[in-house]
Amino acid sequence: MRRIEAAAFHGSPQAYVAQLEVTTESLEARCGAREITRDDLGDWFTFAFALDSGTLAALVREAEHAPHPGYILTAMGDEHPRAVLTEFLAESGLSADRVLHEGFD
Repeated sequence: MRRIEAAAFHGSPQAYVAQLEVTTESLEARCGAREITRDDLGDWFTFAFALDSGTLAALVREAEHAPHPGYILTAMGDEHPRAVLTEFLAESGLSADRVLHEGFD
């Protein structure tokens, strides 16, 4: 897994994979500074990655007034969300107990 610029996180389709219990501070210590991305809903703290399989994944959190703690893991590509989550956890070193909710339940 390697960190990529948030601008490179684009494509189709985009899937909600999971909500992870992780803080901005711990991600910055692990991955470097967060990026700010914008869409119709507002500003997002974003950490984007290319997984070893080539799947693009990102951890995102609303910059203002996030409704839940932690970050949302999203992905681009054709892989099943469970496979993306498994690969992301293995490559990032985050444990499965950080998963608060899976988007494919």
